[in-house]
Parts: sequence; C-alpha cells; structure tokens
Amino acid sequence: MNTEEQLISLGKNIRKDFPFFQNNPNTVYLDTAATSLVPKDVIENIVLYYEKYGANVHRGVYKASAEASEIYENTRKKVRDFVSAPSDVEVIFTKNTTESLNLLAHSLSSAKSELNEFFSGWNDGLKKDDVILLSESEHHSNIVPWQIVSEKTGASLEYIPVIKESGALDLAAFENMKNRLEGRPVKIISLAHVSNVTGIVYDLTAFSQFAKEKGAIFITDGAQSVCHQKLNFTELGCDFFAFSAHKMAGPKGIGVLLGKKEILKQMPPFCGGGDMILEVEKAGSTYNEPPYKFEAGTPNVGGVFGLSSAIDYLNKIGMNNIAAWENKLTLYAMKKLSAINVQFFGPSAADIASEKFKKVGVVSFGLEGIHPHDVGTMADEYDVCIRVGHHCCQLLMKAWKVSATCRASFYLYNDFEDIDRLTDALEKTRQFFRR
Repeated sequence: MNTEEQLISLGKNIRKDFPFFQNNPNTVYLDTAATSLVPKDVIENIVLYYEKYGANVHRGVYKASAEASEIYENTRKKVRDFVSAPSDVEVIFTKNTTESLNLLAHSLSSAKSELNEFFSGWNDGLKKDDVILLSESEHHSNIVPWQIVSEKTGASLEYIPVIKESGALDLAAFENMKNRLEGRPVKIISLAHVSNVTGIVYDLTAFSQFAKEKGAIFITDGAQSVCHQKLNFTELGCDFFAFSAHKMAGPKGIGVLLGKKEILKQMPPFCGGGDMILEVEKAGSTYNEPPYKFEAGTPNVGGVFGLSSAIDYLNKIGMNNIAAWENKLTLYAMKKLSAINVQFFGPSAADIASEKFKKVGVVSFGLEGIHPHDVGTMADEYDVCIRVGHHCCQLLMKAWKVSATCRASFYLYNDFEDIDRLTDALEKTRQFFRR
C-alpha cells in the first residue's frame, strides 16, 4: 500500500476502530486538541489488565504481578522508541502533562548545587531575580507551576511575546529580550512545541541554543505535538519532554515525563512513599533510582497498558501518514472557512498554503458579532463538536484582546465531510443570529 492509499484509508474508513462512532454515528468530533477518541484496541488492552492481571506491579513475586510488571516496564522502552529518545533518557509515568510540569517545577525549585555539573548557569538553585522564561502562548499548565515557583523562590518570570496577527512567537522581540537579559541568570526555559490554540509548530532551535548559552534547563511541553507527527527527542534539543496519553488515542490519567537519567538522579523527588524509596529509617530515607524515584504510590497500571496499545495503534497507521492527512484536512478547512468569512485567530489560509508556518490540525476562529459559546452551542444542535473558550491560554487571548475563540481540531478519524458539516453548521448559526 503506497502513501496515498494509506491516507485514503484514514477518516471515516477507520472509524470502525473507534466505539464512539458506533454509539454516536451522526456526530462530527472536532475536539481532539482537548482529548482524542480512543480505539477499541486501547480499551481492550485496559480491560485485559483488569481482567487477566489485576495485580499491582513491582510488589509481587507471583505470576500475575510479574507479567503485569514486565508489560509495564516494556512500555517505557516503547515510549522512548516512539519519540526516538536515546537509551539514557528515562521515562517517568505521571497523570498527565500538567503533573509532569508540576513535578519539574517542584523538584527544580528544591534543587541546589546538585545540578551544577549539568547546567553551568544553575549556581545553587533558583534565587531572587533569577529568570524563568516562558511565552505568551503557553497553556496554563506551563505557566501556573512556574508562578508558584516564582512566589517560592523570588525568581522572576519573563514572557516571549507573540506576533498578534499569527500568534507565532515573536523572534525579533526574543532577540531584543536576549539583550535585555544580558548578565542576568536565566535558569529555566519552558515552552510548548505546538500551540493548542493556533496549531503552530514552533521551531525551538533558537530557544534551545539560548538555553545552552545560558547553562539553563530547557523544558518542552509536547502535549500537542507528540500526537500529530513523528518526533525526535534529541533534535528538539530539550532536557525534559512532557506529554499525555489522552491526546494520542490513549486513556486519560496517564502521562509521561522524559528526562536524562543522570540529571534525574540528582533531582529531589516530587512525592514521597511507595516505590520511590529504597530504605526507610526513622531519621530519613534513601531514594530509589529514577524513574521509580518519581513514581510514588500505586501507579495507573491500566493506563500504562492503554498507552502501550495507543502507541502500537499509531505506529501501525504511521505518524507521517497522520501528519500528511491532517495537513490535507487543515488546508481544506482553512479554504472552506475562508469562503464563509470567519475570523481566524492564528495563521491565515494564505500563511498555511504558502507554508509560512508549519501547523497541525487545529484552527481557531470566530463569527463576527456572535459569542463563541453561542457558536459552540449552535454547532452542537447540528451534531458538530467544537471547543469554545479561552482554551487555558488566557495570556494569548489577552494579547488578541478577546475573551474566547472557537476551535476545531482534526485527527486521523476526521475527513473532508466533517469540515463540510462544520461549515454548514456555522452558516446556519450565522443565519439564526441574523433573524
């Protein structure tokens, strides 16, 4: 089967794999940026864990526990392979991207001289007037943890501004910011790889290089990128990478944090108890090696089984095929929505057609004079599911001087007819509010 045939096999042709569509046959689901639908293979693998194994991992010498533990541990290697990470990168299982980022914020704010050998600018941890660099387009999960760290340590937060027209990071402003930060200790840079509002895929090279120049820690929020395209951890140039299973055809409640093993060894733990200890004495405890050092308590074993199956499913289809299919859908959607004069928030149709920006299947828009919540409610009347609101990106909304947008997001189970249904629903919505 050639690539074009593989692409044609996506869309409605694979909906048989997703029970949601059997139960909701007339529904157009355009909200994958919030959470993807789950194929039956993933559901069955979660059920398999509870029906066949059921036992906790790492705690039993009996067969059910040992076999469950083997599958659980093998999933770490499967995750590393999925993002082409080297063998010295550890996979820590968390609840989601949010918990992964909070783990880093908590641990790094407690770290002192133990990280000096890895990051030349660290200088005994975070202190007053040290800089944590974020951007105006970040999800709240990559802002609020660092605000808490700022309050705790006195470190200051700096934000890379966005270009208002496109929502892209303003590289010219970043160059000016670098001059302004000259002589100041930049300790942490934490940025999303893909915007969950505009779908722009950011080239992180300049920020990775700046982190190296400053001896800073570089963190990448991959929640919106790992699900849409083939990634290479090394090429991203980050020290830590976080993502969630529920954006990539997996279950909710399981996420991943990837980090280099030698760095993780030196970082303070996040939570205490369970698997994260080797020896407990009255006066203190000896911590386990990573990744277990950061996985206190009973883990979400069923979730890991589901993540393992989700990776198998996406690999079977091919991440490059998913990316190519989404690109076709996005170009078609931008063209159709342009024809009915929606207001785009983010790159224009011309920007995408000319490849000025690389973009995944996420489109934010509005209908002039109609509140996004009204648009979303009306779309639901026509069985079209879109997301409306600030999308946990209020800084970006404020940069645009709006309170909310509509957002349609596409995945491997969507097709051109879904976009036609969306366009029709928007036209009917506009007609309704004109009456």
